[in-house]
Amino acid sequence: MSPPMLSAPNAYHATTLERCAWWLASLFLALFLSCLRLTTTRPFELTTFKQLVNFEAVEPFQHRVLLPAIAAGIQQLAPVGETLLFALMEVAGWMLLIAVAYRALVVFEVGRSEPVRRLLAFTVLVPMLLHLIAPDLQMAAALSSDRPLLDIGGWTPRAIFYYVYDLPAAMFTLALILSMVRLTRTPSARCFALYLAVFVLATLNRETTLFLVPAFALMLWPVVGARRTLLMVAAQTAIFLAIQIPLTALFAGNTNPNAHLAHTAYEFHLFYNLETLSNPLYLVTYMARFTAALYLPVLLWHRYLDRRLGIALIFFALPLALIAIVVGRMVEQRIFIEIVPLVWLAALQVIATRTAGLESPAGRPQEPAGFAPRTPG
Repeated sequence: MSPPMLSAPNAYHATTLERCAWWLASLFLALFLSCLRLTTTRPFELTTFKQLVNFEAVEPFQHRVLLPAIAAGIQQLAPVGETLLFALMEVAGWMLLIAVAYRALVVFEVGRSEPVRRLLAFTVLVPMLLHLIAPDLQMAAALSSDRPLLDIGGWTPRAIFYYVYDLPAAMFTLALILSMVRLTRTPSARCFALYLAVFVLATLNRETTLFLVPAFALMLWPVVGARRTLLMVAAQTAIFLAIQIPLTALFAGNTNPNAHLAHTAYEFHLFYNLETLSNPLYLVTYMARFTAALYLPVLLWHRYLDRRLGIALIFFALPLALIAIVVGRMVEQRIFIEIVPLVWLAALQVIATRTAGLESPAGRPQEPAGFAPRTPG
């Protein structure tokens, strides 16, 4: 008996009016989240909007140059303030993230109809909000005994910093993962060229694209073979170096006074992070907000996880998270932002596959999607 389908063969498709309503809802949500983020967070004092557009921010933040360069270019043509420019790009970023999230649900056949998938795409905003907007919880003491009655201790919210490249980094990462999956199905030169185009933009936005290369190699190797995979990896590596080396040299004078990791521009926060997580109550709240705890269904039902998503989680998300713990401050939950949409997608995929297995006539679970077989030659 054939395995259960994650989507019905004659699934209902949204009408033009319904799609317009979805885009309008996306715009409203993007406007709200942009206003909320701009009013509840603030730029770091060494990477203000003005410093970024004038290319005077400290490293390594300044060479994440995609949005600052766009804003600076627009200011050469029109008298528009940098805050408004970054706000407009923020709105566009949220809408693009929702659109890419919808495409991800289509690719992995999550949801039984187009309207359901479009509604599910909005759920990616929940973990993103927790990482980009929700304040960190400072807990000097879990409980207080200063009064005659036992009470909670010194709990105060702490606003996190605003970095213009965070939201695009999440969107680009999800788009690149989907492009990899597409290449496993259609390993054509055109698909790879589209992947490289997104890779260029993502690398200009943030250097974390380097962590995607091992996952790319492991996904494509069984499909196209060692030789083509190595050529594709070499192309990405060459592009990464061609972008990052000149940018690093260009902004070498933008010294970061907080950089203490060897002779790099990166900061070192490992011991600070370990001390912060030593508070048991804070650790519980941190794990609850990390990707909105969507890692729990992934861990629970990992046997239903698509192998390509599994590769991305193990060989991209995990190394990136470990590096982030060393160079980033964990009280800034945004340091894990590239991982968030990937965990969100993995959670919905395993839930959908598990549900399909329960609903199958034979009562057998749906096997996770595998790789396309390597074609001869």
